[in-house]
Amino acid sequence: MTGARAIDTLRAMETFGIPGAPDDELRRSPAAALVGRLAAASSLLLSHFEHRVHLPLPLSWTASGQEAPPAAWQRGQLPEGKYEHFRHDNAVGSFHPGHRAKWTAHELCHRLVGFAWHAGATTLFHALSARLAEVLPVALWYFFDEIGLRRCDEHAGQGPLFGAFCAACEDAARRGPVAATDEDRRRAEGRAFVERELLAVRRSRELGRPVPHRWATLDLASDGTAYAAAHAPRLSTPELAEFCERFHAPWGLWHRSLDAMEARVVALTDALCGGAPPTPLTGTRDRWIAQDLGWRLVQVRAETEGEATVELGRLIERLATEPGPETFAAVEAGYRALFEDWILPEPDDVFAVGYGAWRSVRQMREGIESVCPAALKLLGDGELINEFVKQDGYLRQPLGRRFAAFLAVRAPGPAAQVAALEAVLAQPPAPDPAAGLGAAGARDGRRRWAAGLELLRADVDVLALLEALNAGRTPRLRRRPVNLVVGRAHDGEVVLAEVSAAAADALAAGAAPALPSEERASLESLGLVLPVAWEA
Repeated sequence: MTGARAIDTLRAMETFGIPGAPDDELRRSPAAALVGRLAAASSLLLSHFEHRVHLPLPLSWTASGQEAPPAAWQRGQLPEGKYEHFRHDNAVGSFHPGHRAKWTAHELCHRLVGFAWHAGATTLFHALSARLAEVLPVALWYFFDEIGLRRCDEHAGQGPLFGAFCAACEDAARRGPVAATDEDRRRAEGRAFVERELLAVRRSRELGRPVPHRWATLDLASDGTAYAAAHAPRLSTPELAEFCERFHAPWGLWHRSLDAMEARVVALTDALCGGAPPTPLTGTRDRWIAQDLGWRLVQVRAETEGEATVELGRLIERLATEPGPETFAAVEAGYRALFEDWILPEPDDVFAVGYGAWRSVRQMREGIESVCPAALKLLGDGELINEFVKQDGYLRQPLGRRFAAFLAVRAPGPAAQVAALEAVLAQPPAPDPAAGLGAAGARDGRRRWAAGLELLRADVDVLALLEALNAGRTPRLRRRPVNLVVGRAHDGEVVLAEVSAAAADALAAGAAPALPSEERASLESLGLVLPVAWEA
């Protein structure tokens, strides 16, 4: 589907019904929508990264032979290890709240491509399999997904932003795609990138070593090698061989040769270039969930001895042969019974897979404590966290902001206002690109608010309250209206200023800052108010 017809379909608010994959992130471009349709036909789903507990690998499966420290929350952000958390052989992709919307189609594309593996494969085979797994998702990101992608006025027509992030572009893309004037060129560039990568993979097989192909800052040869080095012990285990035969054959995710995997990449590339869609994966959603749960139990069994190993094997076999809700409930109950008699990982962690009702309240509580500790002191109610986790959705927002928004509706008051301030200070807005110019050399007297400022309004002295709570003092609620503006200076320093009600009203309305000269000068000195234009 191309051109005006594709745009019309997307504007009709197409839905995909993929758990964990927001529809508006698949309506961003015709290419993303095509991936969404194939993923929906393949019954795929995504897991919420922050709700999911990532189980540590058995030491014998790690490249270092040492247990990696668990990922720790950092002011409401849970880091994702590049090679610790991602597996090409996992049918369930990841939704990370801290990633941009492009990741949804990218993750689903990974699943549609699949992985190549066979018993006794060399490390080079694993490296080339990992490289082939990345070729099309990367081409989608930088070429095909840019066709018709709506961007902000500043970045329209400029193509991918690489490492830069633009909130305005994210907002624009949610309104749906635009008619593309460069469709043929971008498609040709995307196909050429894929063909050059496939050629490099074939040359690597002939020469017996990785052959690089650099494009911009990317080198998939090094990425594939790094993945293979990190996963080589796991990829050579008898457990994986048994798992592939039980859980992966014959539903399309697993390719037994690099040739078969390359053919899949070619078929999907042809579809993104206007050809016929390839065959979807044939596994059901219950099958993918059974795979996910089964692999987690395989990990546990690898470090278990005695009768517990036998019982875990029975649970794994039931998942493989009878995937479905009744089996999932029975397997979870069976594991919990085993946990009563054997030293095993916590059931709440093993079954916290990040979709459906399987969410880790413990992990989310730790995250909230890392970003909103003062608000939690005021709340003193653990049940609110349980309630928050149950309703927490797939949003591209930091945890602190999601929790503060929840409190603002569910428990409005001082705690919610403190949480909002803590959340903004933990992840402040990006600086205005022109902030470093200051006020000197202004072309005229016109002024504007710096881009990205955030306004917080409270009916208590929230700054004094936060200071007292952080210092361990008994807080005193001082009732008075407070208007706070949070921004960031050009050097990255967070700027926090209390402003008048008139200034807050103007900022909230998007109006020019027509303020008394003293307040305007103060805000100019902080970089919160800037000239509209400068002399050159």
